[in-house]
Amino acid sequence: MTIGRVVVGALAVSLLVPACGGDDAGGGAPGAGATEAEAGTVTGGITVLAAASLTEAFTELGERFESAHPAASVTLSFAASSAIVAQIQEGAPADVFASADEANMGKVVESGDVRGEPVVFAANALQIAVESGNPKGIRALGDLAADGTVVVLCESQVPCGRLADQVLASAGVSVTPASREANVKAALGKVELGEADAALVYATDVLASDDVEGVEIPEDVNLATRYPVAVLEGAGNPEGARAFVELLTSDDGQDVLRRHGFAGP
Repeated sequence: MTIGRVVVGALAVSLLVPACGGDDAGGGAPGAGATEAEAGTVTGGITVLAAASLTEAFTELGERFESAHPAASVTLSFAASSAIVAQIQEGAPADVFASADEANMGKVVESGDVRGEPVVFAANALQIAVESGNPKGIRALGDLAADGTVVVLCESQVPCGRLADQVLASAGVSVTPASREANVKAALGKVELGEADAALVYATDVLASDDVEGVEIPEDVNLATRYPVAVLEGAGNPEGARAFVELLTSDDGQDVLRRHGFAGP
């Protein structure tokens, strides 16, 4: 079996190349959670374009998909949802698009690049990512405005950046970020590398990192984002694409997503 190379932050077709993956289906039995209609019936390759925050969860789900369908392969490419939209509308070949928000999915629906209706399969919310041990003692959003605190955010057109701007405004906190990053993994990376004291990222990204810890944002100011997925109009393997979407909404797929910190739809 093979699983596609994980590419974060780039969607060029030349980067969508296959790479060897393991035979392990992520701890579950081969084909676990596959519906009767899809189990073992899919052949050929599928290309999945997904929001960067889905990297860890979709890597595991791709392995499970291939275990359920030995004659199929999955190529995964991750970037900011807004960047993926631009690539799809420019004709990048792909079968599935999974967005970190409904607004960006709406753009590809409006441009006629989606088959059928998108399906919401997960939800997420922001946390403050800080260095392990929280040396700056950041306990709340207001601490991000303290003199000398280096904060990074996603670019404003990226879902995690737009959400961060809304959360900060709701909390009445004014922050001048040291940088605006292209996607949530890039923002998190600044904290992991010690180049920033804090970043507003998704809770799932904090959970996935061994180098940061999370500071909760109160529910009365925090906002959730819903993740829709759709089969693309230009899909070369629509059967495989539909089966992948079915995996995301299956009990097995939902279990994987929850283990990676996502809330249910």
